[in-house]
Amino acid sequence: MLEVYLFVNPLGARCMQSERNILKLADHLTTKVSFQFVPLLTQQIVEQALATTHPTLAERNACFTTYYQAILAYKAALFQGKRKGRNFLLDLQTAIINQHQKLSNDLVIALAKDCHLDLPMFLEDWDSDLAKQSFQTDQKLAAEMKIQQSSSAVIFNCDVSQYGLLLNDVTYDALCDVCENQGVATKESLMQELNYADATTSATASASHQHPHLHML
Repeated sequence: MLEVYLFVNPLGARCMQSERNILKLADHLTTKVSFQFVPLLTQQIVEQALATTHPTLAERNACFTTYYQAILAYKAALFQGKRKGRNFLLDLQTAIINQHQKLSNDLVIALAKDCHLDLPMFLEDWDSDLAKQSFQTDQKLAAEMKIQQSSSAVIFNCDVSQYGLLLNDVTYDALCDVCENQGVATKESLMQELNYADATTSATASASHQHPHLHML
């Protein structure tokens, strides 16, 4: 079984694509995969999000608060199930990144309803100590795994080793390469092998038909 921890900027376009690559990989692997999207909030993320070259302290604080509230909302959604939490995060990113909406209470509540969350429970958890503690746990995990930037993944092959592999460029091809190096095949690679085997068999049969006195040993 594979375990994948993807550390994400909750409002980052690159991270949203990395998340989709992980979801695609999970669908295409021949083995079971467990994955988590772990929110990350650092000073670097805040600075990259700010458009101005020399942001004021007030601008930094406002940006941090926006990202922090987005993370707490994601954690609150996760309390109602991993799938609902992931769907909420992806919907939130789509609204802000693709549709250029601003984070607001109305937007978060609308997305929570769209994801069929228990709204009273979600609103209570959004500002709960439990959500804040969960956020702190995520930051400690990132420090332990030596994560320095968002859109980084740590991949464990639980059937082979207890050590994880850090991947900073989470493209779909890079994920497939890691899996194949770990001895984990994708359905695509197996299909390619099958097609190659079929083509080889057909070519051999054709050659044997043309040269009836030649036999493959």
